[in-house]
Amino acid sequence: MLLFFNKPSKIDSFVSLQEPLRGCWIHVDEAKQEDLDQICSLVGLDPSLLSDALDRYELPRLERASDDLLLFVRHPLEEERALYTGTLTLLLTPHYFITISPVKSFLIQNVLQKKGLVSTSCHSDWMRQVLLWIEQEFNVFIRKIRHSVLSQEKDLGSVTSEDIYALTKYEETLNQYLASLEALLLTLEKLFLMESTRVYKQNKEMVEDIINHVKQSHSLCEILIKNIRSLRDAYQIIFANSLTKTIKLLTALTIVFTIPNIVASVYGMNVKLPFAESAGAFSIIMAIMVLLSGLCGYWFYRKKLM
Repeated sequence: MLLFFNKPSKIDSFVSLQEPLRGCWIHVDEAKQEDLDQICSLVGLDPSLLSDALDRYELPRLERASDDLLLFVRHPLEEERALYTGTLTLLLTPHYFITISPVKSFLIQNVLQKKGLVSTSCHSDWMRQVLLWIEQEFNVFIRKIRHSVLSQEKDLGSVTSEDIYALTKYEETLNQYLASLEALLLTLEKLFLMESTRVYKQNKEMVEDIINHVKQSHSLCEILIKNIRSLRDAYQIIFANSLTKTIKLLTALTIVFTIPNIVASVYGMNVKLPFAESAGAFSIIMAIMVLLSGLCGYWFYRKKLM
């Protein structure tokens, strides 16, 4: 479904339109093929250029078509089908600024609540602003993961399998963020080098600023992935040590309880044995088993095997 919004000036609020107006912002949430056909018909764009807007796995890239600029980017979202980033397509035309998302995009929904935004007719400013919001969203999500990871570092002595699973999930999320940021950085640098575009001429410093912010988020993401791997290695060492101690304890207990079992097996034979005629044979044999097991257990304890 196509949504049309117009903001005549910076002090005005967004106005919802029934039909597209030159200079308006067009947004498509949960886009379908018929929505793309409408947009192509409206702006006179080759449908094949816009078909990738529905691809949930599309990586950031830049396309030029006459006076139209097509930018595929990814932005962070809650997990969906093992994806932690979603596709967002930005289409800059001489008359419209268009955003297309194949999923429900809360990033774009939040735009309508922002104050002091420029007129929707300033298309290049809008593209720059959306790119900045995407970078900010990445930064927020990365810092949330960083906070969760740091909270897990406080108590390494009570590591559980859920902690390992959480770290694995955080790492997978950050790897997807990292891949998206790397592709976004290359795309923005390509945009920066396109001196013939109006985006460069009007927003050179703004594009440079966005690139620097993306680089910072990229570096933070790399550092956090290294921290997670180090923490996970520490968890694995703790698990290995705990398993080794458990095996040593079980081995020592097995040996301790094997001694009375041997004595009981010997005196269970149907042959003539020591103390067989003694009235206190049971007490003597039990005392010997307890003494031998106790000495063996004490030796293991001195060796710190129990």
